[in-house]
Amino acid sequence: MKSHIIMPAIIMAALFSFGAKAGEKYRPAIAGPYRPLFQPREYGDDINDHTVFRDGEGNWRMIGILSSGLNLLNTPAFAHGVGSSLDEVMAELPPIFGEYPDKQKKWAPHVTVEDGVYHLFAGPGKIRHYTSGDGVKWSFQSIVISSDWDDFRDTMVLKISDGVWLMYVTDRDNSVSVYESNDLENWTDKGTAFHAVKPAAAYPKYIDISSCESPFVIEYSGYYYLSVCLTSGLKPKTYADTVIVRSEDPYRFGAYAGGGPGQTCDYVTTLEAHAAEYVQDEKGNWFITSAGWRQFPTPPTAEKGSLNIAPLTWEKE
Repeated sequence: MKSHIIMPAIIMAALFSFGAKAGEKYRPAIAGPYRPLFQPREYGDDINDHTVFRDGEGNWRMIGILSSGLNLLNTPAFAHGVGSSLDEVMAELPPIFGEYPDKQKKWAPHVTVEDGVYHLFAGPGKIRHYTSGDGVKWSFQSIVISSDWDDFRDTMVLKISDGVWLMYVTDRDNSVSVYESNDLENWTDKGTAFHAVKPAAAYPKYIDISSCESPFVIEYSGYYYLSVCLTSGLKPKTYADTVIVRSEDPYRFGAYAGGGPGQTCDYVTTLEAHAAEYVQDEKGNWFITSAGWRQFPTPPTAEKGSLNIAPLTWEKE
């Protein structure tokens, strides 16, 4: 993952160029109990995939999937919260993007910042692109990627060098695809970055769903660490299983098979989290987040239906 460089607006990844010499190997570990960072009260019941970032005034913000009642997939608007510190529970704000640019479901937002401009990407199916000058007021720009698969989702964007960004997306056949851009608007398909195969939690080919949810990549000490919530409805106990693998190549992480035949990835660890994001605060402290539907397993000490946060450390191998 990234080194200890802190970006002024959003903490995502150290901007090491691809091909940099790999350093020592580390393993991320949850270093304390989860506690609530955002709790839906007035506008919904559950927070799922989300993004956490600092706005132009230095406040922390959360934008995430908001579910209400039993129709968990009816999510036309995003939950929105704000707080002055990661140490406090964020205030709940009215949902955003409910009719903008459409009334269709909106999943898994991710925010990155470049030259003072905030870029938000969100699926599913059609990947929408919004921009903002302050991280507060957003303008819709375009549909940057269109897929024929309605569940094409869970975008995450990483800058790997000057003028080169990668977008990781949950794709069909239990895989994570990677796209490349030189301007954050035009994206080129670069193939499969990661693939899950049985006996790992993977759907059979006749079920057109991907078990590779919430991909997130950060560079740390010369290696790229891919985090995937590897879960399937066939194995509901895996709902809070986040698998982390490592590679020197941000385009290719190999296949994960739960340690069985067919595994080609450099497996690192599995953390208790659903839809995990990784955040570093102004003091350089690392955190991991976890969210998800309250009907499914939740990590110990995490509050069901809420966005939770816990300290994260890096242990040298």
